[in-house]
Amino acid sequence: MPTLPPGLTEWLPTGAVIGFGMFLFGVVRADLKAMENRLREDMKASEARWREELKAMDARHREDMKALREDNKALNEKLDRLLEARFSNQPVVAPDR
Repeated sequence: MPTLPPGLTEWLPTGAVIGFGMFLFGVVRADLKAMENRLREDMKASEARWREELKAMDARHREDMKALREDNKALNEKLDRLLEARFSNQPVVAPDR
């Protein structure tokens, strides 16, 4: 078996430890990057879900407000009829229910 050049035997263990350390550093760094990417994607998905939920809530709120306005309009019309009947000395007709 050929002999190793002088100095190589002294460098080899240190180089192997440094190389293995660099390998582990690369593995950990890649894992951290993957975790960071997954977290970023989860945050984007969560934000998209919240936006959709807010849009749905806004649409429901608009529908509720429209229904309330219609109810208010109908109540105002009934009140107008009652007041008109009251002040014109006509008999008061019971409101529709």
